[in-house]
Amino acid sequence: MKIKLTMIILLTTLALTSCGQNNDYKSVYRSADSVFIKSLKERQIGVSKYFISLPTDFAMYETNGEDFSVYSFYPTDTIDHTGFSGGLYFGNHPSQFPAKSESCKTEKLESEIFDQNVNWTIYSCNEGYSIQSIMDSKSGEGWNELIHMFGNAKSTKELDKLLFIFTTIKKKD
Repeated sequence: MKIKLTMIILLTTLALTSCGQNNDYKSVYRSADSVFIKSLKERQIGVSKYFISLPTDFAMYETNGEDFSVYSFYPTDTIDHTGFSGGLYFGNHPSQFPAKSESCKTEKLESEIFDQNVNWTIYSCNEGYSIQSIMDSKSGEGWNELIHMFGNAKSTKELDKLLFIFTTIKKKD
């Protein structure tokens, strides 16, 4: 009896929470809480025409190569290792990172950035989540045709925040 009741409650909860949602991740990453969203501030990515919204307590660090640039973002409080961090590679030769271990589970999700579909690879591992995607930068500049977006999160709540941040990327001419 107790098992049947538990199953009925679980199925009812699942049915009620899935009604009206589409199955792309766009509906899920909107679950980033409004307090977090209000804490974001738009920042220019290096000297590029691209902008991203980050929490005010995050730093962005630029590393330049011969034909690429990498922009990493992370909490300014380096003692706080509980949340998330990420980065953006601008160049023509990105490559996907492998999972940290063979025990990691892989999930594929879709979202939309720059009016194009973006396919995300998410690795769920014992120590947290890794996420990445490669998309067309639409730069028209030749040297940075692609953007590799990547990051790490300790929980699904932090993963939602990271995905939301990536959807704030904009190009301004």
